[in-house]
Amino acid sequence: MHSPEWHRLTEDEITHIIRVFNNQFIFEHTEDALNRASIIIKLCNDREVKVATTAFYNECIRMNVYMNKRDAAYKIKEDMDAGVYGVDVRSDIYTYTSIFSDTNAKTSEDLARLVEFYDEMLSRGIEPTELAKKPLIKLARKVGEHRLLKALLESPETEKLTTLHAATAARMLSNRAQAFIAEYDVDGAKSQLEQLLMYHIPKDTRAVPFSPGYSVGSADIKIPLEFTRTREAFFIYTRSLYESIMRIYIIRRRANDAHELLDDMRRTIYLPPTRMAYNWFIRFHAKRKNIQKLHEMHDMMLQDGVMPDEYAYTKFITSCMYHPNPSRLQKLVDTATRRAYFGAKDEEHEPTVGLDEPEGVHSSGLPDVPRHITELANIHNIVYHPQACTRFYKSMFLEHEADIDDLRSEKCQPNAHIINSVMCAYTMLEKPVLVLREFQRFVRYQHRLSPHQRPPDLMKSIIPVAHIFKMALDAARVINNQWMARKILAQMDVWGVRLPNPISKEA
Repeated sequence: MHSPEWHRLTEDEITHIIRVFNNQFIFEHTEDALNRASIIIKLCNDREVKVATTAFYNECIRMNVYMNKRDAAYKIKEDMDAGVYGVDVRSDIYTYTSIFSDTNAKTSEDLARLVEFYDEMLSRGIEPTELAKKPLIKLARKVGEHRLLKALLESPETEKLTTLHAATAARMLSNRAQAFIAEYDVDGAKSQLEQLLMYHIPKDTRAVPFSPGYSVGSADIKIPLEFTRTREAFFIYTRSLYESIMRIYIIRRRANDAHELLDDMRRTIYLPPTRMAYNWFIRFHAKRKNIQKLHEMHDMMLQDGVMPDEYAYTKFITSCMYHPNPSRLQKLVDTATRRAYFGAKDEEHEPTVGLDEPEGVHSSGLPDVPRHITELANIHNIVYHPQACTRFYKSMFLEHEADIDDLRSEKCQPNAHIINSVMCAYTMLEKPVLVLREFQRFVRYQHRLSPHQRPPDLMKSIIPVAHIFKMALDAARVINNQWMARKILAQMDVWGVRLPNPISKEA
């Protein structure tokens, strides 16, 4: 940078350049941004450029705080209070906000030091803003200082906002609601949501230029500053608040409340729920083998244009065929018994009927249903859902625009857990040819992953892989395909796979 060009820069322009680099570090987490800002400040010192604005030194404090140079940041503040930089340079709310924005603060000692600055700010008659309290709330939540959290939440800054300041209110109320959630006060968080929905939607229709990454359950939403007052930013903050409350409901097993909130969110904001939020519901219902609810969640995702990922399809498919633990199995039977009893109008319900176990269960890798559970004759229809499993499987291929019969296609590559469940389903449906098709798909995919060595998936999924080979071997013997049986046994020897139960290797 040539000297004549440098001296034509004003104080405001220098401050703006450093502010841009500081903001770049916040949004991109690039150390180069801070290095460039420090170069600008060093050039100012080397060329003895005198800057007499508070905003410039506030940005210098921010830069040093981000670089974990706290002593340097505190020294600049002391010099500002001592009048070293001029009578017009004094600490203001943005000075303290810069000190509070310490991304390296993680311990109770760090919080105590920042609280001292907070008390100093109050003693000087400087009124705290929501932006200043936000990092303190996050740090207090992280270290478990709940009393401080309550104190920070007492002053209602949003009462000063009109219904036209929707984006600002969304940011403030969302941040405050996260603190209520940290206090396990769901009602308090929901009251913030109800207050937020009373604001008018902003008219600025510019789209945020990237999909904002944020940690659901916290207030860390990354939106560029120039877009924070747009319509989309308002909906992003609102969606984050909705999903944070839904997550707490699901953790507390209040599924009905979570579903009501999900339906309300889909009606209220145009942004669809995130895939992460849908996965919470999927995991909750998959664990309880609630196949009807899983179908509803799958349909919702397709309606909202949210494509299920591998995790979602794994839960969809494996939930249809996995064997629950004894307590969960008893609950499934009790629920089905009550439905059958209260749903029967003219027929009498028989609470104890002999267990009618279908063929193929032992050879499919599925465990036996305990004999003491004899409430319903169609017990396996309650525990296992092969038809639903295959429907989810076909839907996965349709979503990936792949042909299910094309074993060489790389568009859709199911993992070992999915293949295991699908082969179980085809075994129960007595379709050995399709069982072998899925076995060949699995082998091709593993060869593609590791052509010259044992695939790593075999080590991560030992039990499912053993059941896959066992079901394939049984299917080959059912259709009397001796060549395929020998090929399966040879592949077992190459990969070192052991069958889950002793079985004869005579073809």
